[in-house]
This record gives sequence, C-alpha cells and structure tokens, in this order.
Amino acid sequence: MSSITRAFEILERFRLLQRPLSLKELVRDFGYPSSSVADILKTLSAGGYISFDPVTRTYFPTTRLGELGDWIMTEILPRSYPVETLNALREATGDTVLLGTPNDLEVLYLGVLEAKEPARAITTGRRTHRPLVKSGVGCALLSLEEDDFIERVYRRSLARGLCDRKELPFAALMIQIETCRRDGYIFIKDTINPNAAIIAAPVPIAYHKQRLAIGIGGPADRIEQRVATLAAILGDHLTRLVQPAEPAITPR
Repeated sequence: MSSITRAFEILERFRLLQRPLSLKELVRDFGYPSSSVADILKTLSAGGYISFDPVTRTYFPTTRLGELGDWIMTEILPRSYPVETLNALREATGDTVLLGTPNDLEVLYLGVLEAKEPARAITTGRRTHRPLVKSGVGCALLSLEEDDFIERVYRRSLARGLCDRKELPFAALMIQIETCRRDGYIFIKDTINPNAAIIAAPVPIAYHKQRLAIGIGGPADRIEQRVATLAAILGDHLTRLVQPAEPAITPR
C-alpha cells in the first residue's frame, strides 16, 4: 500500500474520531509499521496540515487542511445555493443530509451533514462512497441516464463484485429507477444497514458538468412514516437549484 493511501486513511481517521490522535493509536488502529506512520505524520506536520502537541504527544488537523476543500462546495453549487442551504435542509427535517455525485460505478459523497439528534442519525463512518446500483443517491443519479447506460453500469458492477444478481436483479433495479423518474424521488432502505433508509432525488441541473443528487437519511421507521413530507421538503429545496443560465441535464 502506498504512503499516499496511508496518509489519506490517517486523515479519514481524524475525520471519523474528531479528536487528537497519537502515533501509538494510529499504529495500533491500522497495523502499519511505526516508522511508516511517523514519516507520514512528520510530512503532514511539516506541510502545516496537522499540528503536533509535544505535551500530549498527539496530532490534530489544522485549518489549512480544511481550506483545501472549501472551494469545492461553493464551486459545484451556484452562489444562490451555498452550503448553508444544505444545513437548512437538515434543520428543516432533523435528519442526515447527503450530497453525492457519480464516480464511475460508485456514488462519492461530497458532503454528509449528520442529524443532530443521535436517535435520528445515520453514519457513513469511513465510507465516503457506495455502489451506484445499491444506494438511494445512486439510483437518483442513475434515473438521469438512458436505460442502456444503466445496464452497462449494472453489468460492470456485477463484474466488480459491487452487487449480486440474485440479491438485485436488473429488473428490480429498473423498477426503482422508473419510480424515481415518475415521482421525482426514491425511497429505499439501506442495503448495507437495513435499519436505515433514505429519500433521494437528482439535482435537475448539472454544475460544472457534474451530476448531483441529494438524500435525506435516518432510521428506516422514521423515514418511512414521513416519506411524503420529506419528499416535499426536498423538492422545495431542489427548486432553488434551478438557474436559467445553466443547461438542464440531458441523458447521456
């Protein structure tokens, strides 16, 4: 495994635990050689991306690390729909809000705003991506595509082991996608965590040629009881994304 991969895994560990970490902890958690982890931490520290406390002998990310990605959300979304609106969507629903974009055969989560109440939260943990064909946000994104493109994604996902033909026949996937096309959103239970569910809808405009979808997730029973309400709230927020100057999405 390359040092770059290990460095990103260490940074993801900081994001997950959200507290200072020591060299000893990171070596224990990942099982990497102490010398390798020490070199990575030293490099990140020298670059100003993490800081070292000699008293507690722990490391912690600096604001410089956060600034690396600040521009992405504001560039992907138009000025009239800043990050604060995603927060407003979470405030309006009380649930977890996810923003995703396709990355080959997977959904890449650009943002995950966890619900403030633990009982309503779902967590992606270190998982920042999911198979397109097995996630609500993924189905919402696929609903924008032509059927032959979806079939190619499905077959490639099978070949890569991202889905199972018996668990998810192509016909069943297409029913989900047609439902999303008809209703403008999809309600689906999490295939990895069956106790969680999500309502997702595609963003009707592509920004910087990047397709997006937004999901509202939480405990399955809570989401299922409020499908119509959550869909209406999500739809209202999506209308704010439409800008006359931006071209509407057309299938590939």
